[in-house]
Amino acid sequence: MPLRQVFPDLSDKSVKASDFKIDIVAVHGLNPRSKNEADHAWDTWRTPSGSEGHLWLREDLPAIVPGARIFLYQYDAAAAYGTDKGNFHDKASSLLEAVHVKRNGAEQRPILFFGHSMGGILIKQALINAHVNPVYSSIKDATSGLAFFATPQSGGDQTLVKLGKIAVAIATTVGFSTKSDVLNTLKKGSVFSDIMAEQWRHQLETYDIVSFWGDHDTAVPRESARLGLAGSREHIVKLNADHGGVCKFSDSIEDQDNLELVLPNIQKLYEKAIAKCESVSTRENAAAEQDAADIDFQARLAALKTPN
Repeated sequence: MPLRQVFPDLSDKSVKASDFKIDIVAVHGLNPRSKNEADHAWDTWRTPSGSEGHLWLREDLPAIVPGARIFLYQYDAAAAYGTDKGNFHDKASSLLEAVHVKRNGAEQRPILFFGHSMGGILIKQALINAHVNPVYSSIKDATSGLAFFATPQSGGDQTLVKLGKIAVAIATTVGFSTKSDVLNTLKKGSVFSDIMAEQWRHQLETYDIVSFWGDHDTAVPRESARLGLAGSREHIVKLNADHGGVCKFSDSIEDQDNLELVLPNIQKLYEKAIAKCESVSTRENAAAEQDAADIDFQARLAALKTPN
């Protein structure tokens, strides 16, 4: 279950680790039955499908997020959602581990997560896991912003059963049969129990969030795509797209119009993340300077008290 770096190119030897200001991780949702996990990890974000497709995460995003390291997360989504809650927790922790090993020595660097469809659910479960596991707490602390693309959410009057029905609609859309283990698991809604808990609602308040939804999406309409957070924490944006097209952009007029809505909102998440990081750094430097001054003062005071 690897992270695939899409920007900057790994072959670019001029890029140094110290150049990175932020990490961005994009997580796909359920694989269509006709597509393997590796292809789906890429094709979720590019169009047309295949290596020649336009990948906006590499071609368009870097210009507005200078100093960003951008990754795709590749995993077997059917295995993540197709058994039970315990297995789902394990898959979420696998995401954390993949991010963790890429950030050795840079644990305070801010993070943005992008999630398409059920990938957003995996991100949320990962952050819940990070909250209770000290090994991954730095990921929770460093995460500043979340961008959800057609992710079924827990806002409004959602219940486990309602979320389960939406997830089943998504799975059916991508080709899972009504008798599959994936549909049976999703229908119960048990994998959503943690993200419906009040503790997670409080944790959400620490993140800046933008939720994109497609006005042609029959699986996740607007009311199902919002978290329902109070105040300015969540910004909801309508795109002219269906469920799969909400996070990939061709050169068509419609897709370019969508991209013009997506990029500025991502840029705001980026700017807030950088500002938070700089604010923390300033406070830490000020505290360190004060500690040094206190130590110097105590040393001088001790010297004055020492008899000649």
